[in-house]
Amino acid sequence: MLHRTFRVLPRTDEDVMDIDPRIAQTIVENIKGVIRHDINFFDAHGKMIASTDATRIGTFHDAARLAAERKRTVAVDGDNQFIGARNGINAPVMFGDSVVAVIGITGQRHEVEPFGIMITKMTEILIRENVEQITRFDQRMMMTNLINLLVSQHNDEDLVSYLSSTLDVDLSIPRCIVLGRCTNADADHTKRDALLNALDKRFPSGSESIFRTSARGFCILFAITDQVGSMGQLDEHHMGVLSDLQKEISHVLGRPISIGIGSMETSANQYWRSYRQATAAVEWLRFTHGARVEEYSNIGLGMLLPAMQQSISEQFVQNIFAGLDDQRIDAFQTAFNAYTRYNGSVSRAADSLFIHKNTLQNHLNAIAEQTGYNPRKLDDHTVLELAFLIRNYRSFTGEDPS
Repeated sequence: MLHRTFRVLPRTDEDVMDIDPRIAQTIVENIKGVIRHDINFFDAHGKMIASTDATRIGTFHDAARLAAERKRTVAVDGDNQFIGARNGINAPVMFGDSVVAVIGITGQRHEVEPFGIMITKMTEILIRENVEQITRFDQRMMMTNLINLLVSQHNDEDLVSYLSSTLDVDLSIPRCIVLGRCTNADADHTKRDALLNALDKRFPSGSESIFRTSARGFCILFAITDQVGSMGQLDEHHMGVLSDLQKEISHVLGRPISIGIGSMETSANQYWRSYRQATAAVEWLRFTHGARVEEYSNIGLGMLLPAMQQSISEQFVQNIFAGLDDQRIDAFQTAFNAYTRYNGSVSRAADSLFIHKNTLQNHLNAIAEQTGYNPRKLDDHTVLELAFLIRNYRSFTGEDPS
């Protein structure tokens, strides 16, 4: 794949495309694989910037310069000699009406001249593909910048206006933020191209829904084309679209995907609210190992925990587990979770842990003694459950309050 390598520089009364030598080298090597002659790549001034004969790179050739100026093939043989040139042909490479480079073939004129049109067309195709790739890359970069601005509470309104106008994005359309992340915290974040292709297929250029990708996942400004529910929730059609997308991306990437949805916003300067909600929703799904699509309004405790001040959550957890080390708290949670899972049945909980029921009783007694909260009492059980939950959530988000 060719990379972004062109830039436009002033040249007298017209613009000339300056081609990066690394890509020029890729082009000559590709062509050398088709014909068995040395291939040279010159800029529009006659300087050789790439060649299958590395010793010649950096030299100037009058024949190449003349080919660029006259916009026609110039041959070098016994009858036509030029400074710095060897026998062969030098053909101008056109992009539109401009010469952007000269491609040369070294060899006897009668042997290489038949290849002139072929290598010129090959080079022009490679350059055209690269320019198209650059255009797509530039558009993606601008779209990424636009979305980053739109999901920020404070942004440059002039820049937002410029980018949205350039990309032809109508910001008056109601949208909600949709965030996708790998469900597993240790997931491999490769296959970025596959993710991009899947999103491109769903939301092609010109779509009212726009997106960006990153190392962490993807962000969609999802256009709402119909009415939403009375509570601002998406209707069955929109949820179906996102559910299908979640399944497709999970399949393409080969790993579970969580998708969180924020509120619908009718004003672009409120997208940041939807973004915060979508972030909370997707992180809660990942925390609870939920590989599905969920709206912020449906995540229950997931609405509460991210909104808690870190200092308050830290104080709460520390008050419950004061003086206990992490290993002890983890052991308590194992016993507590089993007891909770089996609705207070000590025998079944003990069997699930492969321990005697008296041993589990001792663990429950120890929790009550060392925390002051008895898991057998409903009110105390609720406090302990919340403390364990907050501790785990803050650890998951990198804010371990213990």
